[in-house]
Amino acid sequence: MTNSIHVAVLDADVPCLSVYKERGLYSSQFRTLLQAAATRLNQNADTTLQHGPLAVHITAFDAVGRTLPPLHSLRNSPKTTTEPHAGGPLGLIDAILITGSASSAYEDLPWIHELQAFIQIVHADYPHVKIFGSCFGHQIIAQALLSKDQTSPESSFHVLHDQAGFEMGIQPISLDPEFTARFPPLARASQLNPFRIQLVHGDRVAPTPEAVAAASAAGKSDVSLPAPWCNIGSSAQCAIQGLYNPGRVLTYQGHFEFDTFVNGELSQEFGRRANWPVEIVAGYLELINRSLVPGLEDDDDSKAAAEAVLLFFAGKDLKGQGVGLALPGSGLLTPPLG
Repeated sequence: MTNSIHVAVLDADVPCLSVYKERGLYSSQFRTLLQAAATRLNQNADTTLQHGPLAVHITAFDAVGRTLPPLHSLRNSPKTTTEPHAGGPLGLIDAILITGSASSAYEDLPWIHELQAFIQIVHADYPHVKIFGSCFGHQIIAQALLSKDQTSPESSFHVLHDQAGFEMGIQPISLDPEFTARFPPLARASQLNPFRIQLVHGDRVAPTPEAVAAASAAGKSDVSLPAPWCNIGSSAQCAIQGLYNPGRVLTYQGHFEFDTFVNGELSQEFGRRANWPVEIVAGYLELINRSLVPGLEDDDDSKAAAEAVLLFFAGKDLKGQGVGLALPGSGLLTPPLG
């Protein structure tokens, strides 16, 4: 029997015209990549899929147009193998995926406020629905679930403009081994072999000033995430490259859905809008093209990242692949964020 996963993709922006003509909406790009990831996982003899082969069904929602999944469409109990259309296109929604956006999570816009409230409702009231976010999605999830209104001021986080400027293209990301241990496709990532997916962001998630002050007053050099959350890894410029709450939430600051073409086109469009100097755009394109292999697929970790997201949606991060892994509350490390 097929293990069908119904994913609601919330489009938080539209691509520039050149990308849209080639690849469609971001929700369409995620559909293509997640379905390809399912095919690879189903063909991998090392992947034990307890409830049968994986299948992915995508329903797109226009978050900017304030069209979000109705709450009655969300899964509110564990999936069974006998329910009709289990996770399929006519079934309940198993996962929420929030795309990237040129907007900032802290902007005072009605659709952003409504999206943040929706994330909070899903997380609080629908524990069987997984939540994933990419870039802007990562940031608004952090803002919705890790702000001082949701956690104690001593361990609260927010989204802010990065004074260092844009982090762009392929940058080495060191992933936490405690995190990669739950996701076999990411096992190759190490200090000597860092994780590589496309980046394009000018905002970042960081501890609030109040949290930093509280940590300093307590003699601590770092602000920890509230258990069982952890930081998946860091780059030289961005200390929090993603967030993970086992079985509930996963985010990437980067874009596994972008390749050199998409990120290059978007970066040039951002340059036109913001009137970036030609040499700045050229420098960004050089960073983006670090993974380019002419005539072949990009040399990056986008496929492994997509497979990890799909295994997360399928609940395999808790069940493992025949390996005994720590469960929430049993010692998953929360690494320093400094």
